[in-house]
Amino acid sequence: MSKSKTGFWKELNRRRVPKVLAMYAATAFIIMEASEIMLPRLGLPDWTVTFVIILLIVGLPVVFVLSWVFDITPQGVVKTSPIEEMKESSEPVEAPRRKLRLSDMVIILLLGAVIVLIYPKIFNEGKTRTDRGRISIAVMPFKNMTGDTLYNLWQGGLQNLLITSLSNSEELSVRQYETMYNVLSKEAGLNLASITPSMASNAARKVEANTVVIGNLYKSGEIIRVTSNIMNPDSEEIYKSYELQGNSEDDFFVLADSMSHLIRDFLEIQSIKKAVFYDNKSVYTESPEAYKLYLKGMDHHVRLEYPQAISYFNRALDLDTVFVSAMMKLAWCYGDTQQAELSKKWAYKAYKHIDRLPPDMQLLVRIQISAIQKDPLNQVLHLKEFLSYHPQSMLQYYVLGWVLFNMEQWEAARDAFEQSMNLAHKQELKTWVWTYSLLGNSYHYLGQHKKEQKIFEEGREMWPQQKSTFDYWQAVCAISTGDSTQANFYMEEIRLMTEQKGWPEANLWLWYAGIYEWAESYDEAEYYFRKALSLKPDNRLVQAELALLLIEHDINPEEGLELITPLAEQYPENPDYLYTYGLGLYKAAEYQEANEILDRSWELKAFYDHTHFTLDKKVDDILDRG
Repeated sequence: MSKSKTGFWKELNRRRVPKVLAMYAATAFIIMEASEIMLPRLGLPDWTVTFVIILLIVGLPVVFVLSWVFDITPQGVVKTSPIEEMKESSEPVEAPRRKLRLSDMVIILLLGAVIVLIYPKIFNEGKTRTDRGRISIAVMPFKNMTGDTLYNLWQGGLQNLLITSLSNSEELSVRQYETMYNVLSKEAGLNLASITPSMASNAARKVEANTVVIGNLYKSGEIIRVTSNIMNPDSEEIYKSYELQGNSEDDFFVLADSMSHLIRDFLEIQSIKKAVFYDNKSVYTESPEAYKLYLKGMDHHVRLEYPQAISYFNRALDLDTVFVSAMMKLAWCYGDTQQAELSKKWAYKAYKHIDRLPPDMQLLVRIQISAIQKDPLNQVLHLKEFLSYHPQSMLQYYVLGWVLFNMEQWEAARDAFEQSMNLAHKQELKTWVWTYSLLGNSYHYLGQHKKEQKIFEEGREMWPQQKSTFDYWQAVCAISTGDSTQANFYMEEIRLMTEQKGWPEANLWLWYAGIYEWAESYDEAEYYFRKALSLKPDNRLVQAELALLLIEHDINPEEGLELITPLAEQYPENPDYLYTYGLGLYKAAEYQEANEILDRSWELKAFYDHTHFTLDKKVDDILDRG
């Protein structure tokens, strides 16, 4: 270490800066921990905790400067003397033995407090092992509201039955009967009928439970009613209420069993929802097993693994035959894979149950129906109405952006995708991979290429398994902006990917051709399509893609029509082949035949296609004019 560095460190020690900073850091940590516990309990918003943390961070350099400039002495706060003055005024004396000072005691106490607070966080000791990642529950005695003291026995009896049944769930951590009895019995003069929601909340906090179950017993004539409420102990908000009825005390065992199943299913679903990043606020099912299968389907759906997703959604419906959300996901999956009839089948099945759904769920069904009917204007109206109910729905903002993108309303689509992305960041959710792709494409069409590059980089980081997808779009962006260096880099990445996967060379040329076509470099696109065709002359995908390029961009419509005609005739159920064939007929001025082919293609398409819609309108106008 150099002399200057050594001297500076000695000067820091002389001015007691490290000691002051250590005391400040320990105190700040204790204040942060206290704020995190106390401020929400006082009803203050979450940002107040963040504000306290920011103030403490800002205070650190201030403390550093003050500890450098000033000393606390028996004479008060004085300015620290420079070391030269100390040397002139000091006489050599024997160094006194170091005594324990008050400041040392303060530091020791602060460090002890920090260790006490941080120990549970490091070793995860604040809760029992069974609490980790689970909902913790305190079940209160059921209040006897019948007016008949003979039912007092069942106040604790129903509580005990519920605790026993709920304890069988792997998703829940239930405080046992003896624990709850001991906590409640400490309340002076407390009798079970006098337990208020505030008392229940206080008892739940003592046993570190984040959910409370409170209930009542009623009797009307010969009918006995048991009610239960699931409550947040901090806010005393009721999450869910249930009511069951029987005819005698003999029914209590059955009622308790049924009530425990209802509560357990509700809480397990809440636990599962907290464990996933998908936007599932409008999913309704009473079966946690069906819900788990639904989430597995969602996991495959977001990764575009459609066969697996379809399998899980169908299995969820086997368990809950009126699981509307699973029906709609099947409609989307089949639509994405161009199976329009199956998409319609499941959308209309969901629609049959619309009357039993809450208003927001009804809107989701109407959004789906508008999609399969290729009615984007109605779809947008329903989406906006749904978002007025749920302005925090990341997923439905994505759907809104997707619809607007398909209508080629680039600015509106961009705004919707950005809102979806902002909500994902705010809620710490992982957004759909296509949100990044379509937002980047929206920026591309608007000429906002710096934003385009940035969002593709974000997508690449968030979805590393989709790296090649973002390499593709980055290459399109680079070619469009004339950045050949970047374009070559990303295209080389794609080449390495095809090599690693062991794909044939023709696949690489197809990727390159698609990149150049999107970047509107049609000569290069044609060159790579023909290279792919030379290696795979009988490949339908290569033939169809080259045909569309030649026809759509008037490069050689006649050759394109020759390529697509046999494909359209051999595969009359393929909407893409039919569209290209209809476009070729339109370019050849065969308007009547083009109209018939395009109508058939439109019917087979699952969702709205603006390019197709525009071409249809052109052909219709020509035929109308005669």
